[in-house]
Formats: sequence, C-alpha cells, structure tokens
Amino acid sequence: MQFLQGIETCENNLGQASLSREYWNASQLFHVTNAMPHLLMDQNPMEGSQMTTAPRIDTDAVRPVEPGPAPAAPPTASRLKPESFTAGIKAVVGLVGLFAIWELAVFIFDFPKYLLVGPISAFEELFTNPGYFAVNALTTLQEGLAGFALGTALGVLCGALLYYASFLRPFLYPALIAIDTIPKVALAPLFIVWFGFGFESKAFVAMAIAFFPLVINTFDGLNSVPHELQDLARINRASKLKKMMKIDFIYALPSIFTGAKISISLAVGGAVVGEFIAGSKGLGYVILLANSQVDLPSMFAAFIVLAAIALLLFFIIDLISKKLLPWKNYTK
Repeated sequence: MQFLQGIETCENNLGQASLSREYWNASQLFHVTNAMPHLLMDQNPMEGSQMTTAPRIDTDAVRPVEPGPAPAAPPTASRLKPESFTAGIKAVVGLVGLFAIWELAVFIFDFPKYLLVGPISAFEELFTNPGYFAVNALTTLQEGLAGFALGTALGVLCGALLYYASFLRPFLYPALIAIDTIPKVALAPLFIVWFGFGFESKAFVAMAIAFFPLVINTFDGLNSVPHELQDLARINRASKLKKMMKIDFIYALPSIFTGAKISISLAVGGAVVGEFIAGSKGLGYVILLANSQVDLPSMFAAFIVLAAIALLLFFIIDLISKKLLPWKNYTK
C-alpha cells in the first residue's frame, strides 16, 4: 500500500510540475508579445505620441562577406595538351625501344640478310629512295581512306538498321556474321572481276574488311542507351528522328569511334591485300616486288611505312573523338 501511495504522490508532483512549466512558458510568451510593440516603437517625449520607425542598422558593424574559394574549372583543351604530349613521348620511346631490341637481336644472332635485317638497313633503304616509297604510300593511303569511308557509312547504316528494325535482326545478323567469316583474300578476286584492276577494287576490299567492326560497335552503342533517357524522350513526346539524333546516336558515339579506330587500320591492310592480288603500285606491290627479289631492306621499309600510316590515321581518329566527345575525357 505504501508503495502505491508513493507512486500516486510522484504522479501528482509530476503533474503539478508540468502545469507550472506550461504556466511559466505562457507567461513568458505573454510578456514577450506585449514587449514586441515597444521594441518597434520610438517614443517621442516632446509630442507624447508613438511613431513607428525602421530598425536602425549599425553599418560599421556590418562586415563584407569574404568570397569563398572559386569552384574548380572543368578541364579544357589546354589542360589536356600536356597529357597528350606525354602520351606521344611515351609512344616514341616505346617505338625506339622496339627498334633497339630488333637491331640488337639481329646483331647478336647474326641472321643472314636473306632471312632478317635490322631496322637500320630498312631505314637506310627508306632514306635512299624516299620518292619511291612516298608515291606508293600515297596510293595505299588513298585506297585505304576510300575503303574506310565506305565501310564507315555502310557499317553505321547497317548497325542502325539492326537496332531500329528489330524484326529484321534475326535474318540480317547471322548473314553478316557468315559474310565476315569469309577470308577477304578470297573476296579480292571477286571484286577484281566486278570492278577491274584499278583503284575501285582495292577500295572495296578495304571496305569489306573495315565494315564489320563498325556494324557491331554501332549496334552495341545504340543498344546501350539507358532506359531512363528513352523514357525521358517518350515523356516529352519527342519524335523518333529527334530521339535518334539527340539521344541515341549521341550516346552511341563513343562506341562508334571505338569501331572506327579498329576499322581504320584494317582498311589500310585491306588495301594492301587488294594490291597483293592485282596491283601495279602501292605498298602491297612494293612488298610483292621485294619478296620476288629477296630484297628484305625494301620489304621491311615498306612495313615501316605501312605501320606509320596506320598509326597516324589511328591517332587522327582518336583526336577527332576527343574533340567531338569532350564529356568522355572529363569523366576520366
């Protein structure tokens, strides 16, 4: 019983304490409310009237807000130049190291000149007949660029057709894979029959080799567009053409440029394959002629020029992609 009485006493005390606390808060609120008009009034003792005035601000006490640190500016082309320069230096060092290992291996193992020559002999041959190699390199370059342009246009078109015409995908995709498995050397005679022994046959051989990587990369790029962006275009009632140009292909551009980097070197190799079959000029013709004469310095000089063309075109495509896709570089 005493225990229960103690509990009732504690509850009564707590209730009185809460009531007193509420009364104190109410009284304080009443005093503050009554005092607010006096804080906003300025008593005029001469006229005995009250006049409302604006609160006075001590201008001396106001301190200017110091600006914080400026946000970091996004990377610009000028900031990317040192990185590109460093990458170029590393590439040159790698190539020089490769040539040094090659020359050292030829010197140590003392290969006969009809089996293997060093890069020094190849560069001597290249600098001895620069006009001969330049004219033939220009022919191969023209054929490779023409084949790359045709392969890019047809590859992007077929990749987009595979994506947007889904009902044709089960029919076209296996056919494209089957065509790609055919050796391009076997297709070269067919193109020669169709287009003759001139420039066109080599360009179409280069096109056939450069075509398939762009088809696959274009289709994969379009297929990887996030569903959120597609839903956003649907909510805003964008037409199919606007969605294609402003969302799908913009998002697929990195993948398309990746396919272009692969195809540009394949196109140059395809032009050489066409020159192997039926060519009277070009680096492929130079290689065949040097092979028939067992002239290894000329053969390796043609290899070096061919590799230089492929590297130059690759870096040009890479530079174009960096200019057209700045957001891809900023996210790295």
